[in-house]
Amino acid sequence: MQNTEYLELVETAGGRENHYARVVDRYYELVTPMCRDVWSDSFHLAWFAEGQRLHEAQRTMQRWLADRGGFTAGDELLDVGCGIGGPAANVAEYTGATVTGVNICGHQVRVARSLHTGDVGRRLTFVEADAMHLPYGPAEFDGVYSIEALCYTPDKSRAYAEVARVVKPGGAFVGADWFCADDLSEADYARWVEPMCRAFAIPRVIPFGAVREHLETAGFEVESVSRYDDHGDVAPNWRLCDDNAASAAGAGAGAGSDSRPESFESLLEASAPALRDACTAGKVIMGCWVARRRG
Repeated sequence: MQNTEYLELVETAGGRENHYARVVDRYYELVTPMCRDVWSDSFHLAWFAEGQRLHEAQRTMQRWLADRGGFTAGDELLDVGCGIGGPAANVAEYTGATVTGVNICGHQVRVARSLHTGDVGRRLTFVEADAMHLPYGPAEFDGVYSIEALCYTPDKSRAYAEVARVVKPGGAFVGADWFCADDLSEADYARWVEPMCRAFAIPRVIPFGAVREHLETAGFEVESVSRYDDHGDVAPNWRLCDDNAASAAGAGAGAGSDSRPESFESLLEASAPALRDACTAGKVIMGCWVARRRG
């Protein structure tokens, strides 16, 4: 996909939804190198304890999810939306489990395969696949987790149902994602949420209050739904997001017409403020869940 086509498609929710596979693939092909400068191998926000650095907070969050899932050595786990494999490697090392990561972005899958070697790497597999069309049979996995990835699927109900299909009865589905506040007017959604979605190439986010219903409809018993700020401080994320946007702006300086165009750089520079402002206003919510597949 050419950058001009990407910019046209990402401009509207309909474009991002109808062409989500191509849009998300292109977005992460463009941003992965600069994101690594700030986020290393785990491309997600976190909650922070006092004095924690980013990677410590991310590991704490990943281990929290693994603990809530009851993941252990010998388990076969699925990471839905695995990025370049940082969380998969950390979860595999922490639990002793084998982890298969799926990602709709082929570029990130190739990066993940190149990064993770050694003893832990032998328990990692990375596959290019769509979360709404998982290439696995029923009940193939002991547990599933997803970190800030399912927001990129245009049909969350279908994505949750796919997870329910491939996890064993009693198996855990734990995760974290971005949502909007409940009962937002169309005007408020357009003002606060749509700019964030456009900047991050997200089709649309669902209300936080709908998570439990979506999971239950898919076939899960929900143990808990919580917000990041129930567990720690989220404010350090905004400085890091600003660093990421600044890195994007620097990467665009002097770029030729065949590289990232100025309008794309402007979109990236707007992403951190859009997310920060929407979250601090309570219009976008970072939340997590713990659920188990009904038998």
